[in-house]
Amino acid sequence: PLLGLSPCSGLLALWELLIRLKFISFDYVPPASEVAIAARDLIVSGELWMNLQHTLTAAILGWIIACVVGVILGVLLAVLRPMWTYSMASVDALRSLPIVAFVPVAVLLFGFSLQMEIVLSFYGALWPVLLNTYAGMRDVEPRLLEVGRVMRLRQAAQIWKLQLPSATSHIFVGMRLGLAISLVLTLVAEMVGNPAGLGFALVQAAQALQPAQMFAYIVAIGVSGIILNGCLMGLARLLFAGQMASAGESS
Repeated sequence: PLLGLSPCSGLLALWELLIRLKFISFDYVPPASEVAIAARDLIVSGELWMNLQHTLTAAILGWIIACVVGVILGVLLAVLRPMWTYSMASVDALRSLPIVAFVPVAVLLFGFSLQMEIVLSFYGALWPVLLNTYAGMRDVEPRLLEVGRVMRLRQAAQIWKLQLPSATSHIFVGMRLGLAISLVLTLVAEMVGNPAGLGFALVQAAQALQPAQMFAYIVAIGVSGIILNGCLMGLARLLFAGQMASAGESS
């Protein structure tokens, strides 16, 4: 709802007022109006769109791959007890590693490239998708499984027709978390040194002492995250209208 934007609008107005009245004296904190002008110039020149396209391409590709792999592995861990026994400890160990620590490894393996950003995006998004899929599959109502046995459904049919639909809300929450992590890690990869995307442009603007452009890129990053989340919510509600009603509220 548009009314929900009132706090943001109030903060922007307060930001502008405090700078104009000299209550904030930081040399490199421009008023909100100058940030808006810088954002307009970046849009007109096409620089913002070019960097935004690069960042979103890497983040979304990595996230899509993570969703596919994470759901498959989560289902296998939930239904195959031997696989859970021999791999769950490794999953816990890998997901506990700080994701940012994986950045130097990706740089060494792939250099400063789009592939490096996609790999980081994939690695970060994989764990919430995998673990939420596993939790959703294990949290299926026992009576639902009894229905499958009464109907004499094979295990593959039970997974596809009963367990996966029941776990949809868990999987969706993992996808939302993974999408946010993908975007963050893509930006980190660009800040580390890949000369492309919003992260690199933000650092470049800061080093060039252009704070208005720097804040414009920060706003662009925030708006991108909001739009991506909104698109995902809209798609989920379109595809899983009843199942997603509670998932959006709980997360």
